Amino acid sequence: MISKFVFIVNSKARQKEFEAFIAMLNSMSRTHTDVIEIRQTEYAGHAVEIAKEVASRFEGKPEEECDTVVVATGGDGTIHEIANALAGTFVPMGILPLGTGNDFSRTVMDESHRSNKELCVSDILTGNIRIGSCDLIKVESYDTHGTLIPECSAWCNNVASIGFDTDVQAMAKAKVAKNPKSKLVRNTAYMTSALTLLFGDRGHELIYTSNRADGKPAKSEHDRYTMVTVCNGGYYGDGFHPAPRARVSDGLMDISAIRDVPLIRAMGLLGSYKNGKHEKSSAADCFQCTKITVEAPHDKVLLGNYDGEDFSGNRIVFTLVPGSLRLMYYGKQG
Repeated sequence: MISKFVFIVNSKARQKEFEAFIAMLNSMSRTHTDVIEIRQTEYAGHAVEIAKEVASRFEGKPEEECDTVVVATGGDGTIHEIANALAGTFVPMGILPLGTGNDFSRTVMDESHRSNKELCVSDILTGNIRIGSCDLIKVESYDTHGTLIPECSAWCNNVASIGFDTDVQAMAKAKVAKNPKSKLVRNTAYMTSALTLLFGDRGHELIYTSNRADGKPAKSEHDRYTMVTVCNGGYYGDGFHPAPRARVSDGLMDISAIRDVPLIRAMGLLGSYKNGKHEKSSAADCFQCTKITVEAPHDKVLLGNYDGEDFSGNRIVFTLVPGSLRLMYYGKQG
């Protein structure tokens, strides 16, 4: 029986929104001091430490004695950190969007909750929630000698990708860092970066093999792709929709491998990809699986990201682990 909620609040969220949220949360929880615990992050990695500390309260105890939910209150980066800390434990993770893109929440929350923080807190305080399961993707990155690279390996709760979109993300991050106070830059950085990089070299040499659910050959048909996305959730990059069929508890990953194509065709494909309409394109190989390996030829290195965090490797193995995270959903009905 869930009776306690630890809100891990990203204090580096947009300042005005952060201050308004803290004031609202303090006001609404004034009569529920035994239910709500507010923990603000103070430095990089602090969210992980707090989540692990909460999980340690229930080590060695049966699942039914876990009465606490850790609520990731921030953006996709905060969710990624807390999901990694709670993976494999009995402690559920809740989500309260307080970031910029909030892409993972698009898959696991309805729009009324995504846009209304008061409604989220109200449902938590009144018990209008349920605990369900969430799959995670285990990402293992290896160097050219076949040695695991620990700092480039993690759990991915949303989307991992290799290729063009990682280049786009790097450019978008640089734009936001250069103009941290500009809402316009923040809201358009990903799309403007994508359009800019379309006119460069979009191709990446790689080969992928997988246990495809559609029965098609396991090995990729081509050796040059613009990008490969490995999805548990359906959205990333502030609303791009690479996996329209994605469900976080279906035991499957959704793959989109976009072949390197001429510029004119790539421009049209980008719009389709943004809106989740790319699956019928002959340039897109879209399928579901539980395991996929993406490998660069010879001694080359692939650059990618999982949940917005950069990684690299010569060979990357993505494995879907069903139900490896307990997740809090809003509303009693699934």
